[in-house]
Amino acid sequence: MGYPYVPQYYPAQPPMMDNLAQLRQQQYTPQPTPQMPAPQQSMVWVSGQQEAMGYLMAPNSAVALWDSNAPVIYLKQADASGRPTMQVFDLVERGTAKAAPAAPAVEYATKAELDALAARVDALGRSEKEDAE
Repeated sequence: MGYPYVPQYYPAQPPMMDNLAQLRQQQYTPQPTPQMPAPQQSMVWVSGQQEAMGYLMAPNSAVALWDSNAPVIYLKQADASGRPTMQVFDLVERGTAKAAPAAPAVEYATKAELDALAARVDALGRSEKEDAE
């Protein structure tokens, strides 16, 4: 009695690639292109302090908000927990800022003027004594 022949099934495998073929395959494999960050706006415009206060921000970030209705800049910052703080700056041109008024020039009396004043005070003092008597 004989056993029937059962053929073994071996799936066909591609032949092993040599090193040169592997390098060629890697060369033509498309590499993922790095994502460029979105360009940041250089100036963010708001229409007043209320809109600046409502401007949403990510934690640990800062932004300068320019008021489109007034010469004002709002510097808004958020800490690590996302809690915002805001500083308000007036935009003033340097050349148009009024300088503090200059102090008046100090004038000094001469010794002769002081002696004349002392003589007048003495004369007034004597005339008051005479009037009182």
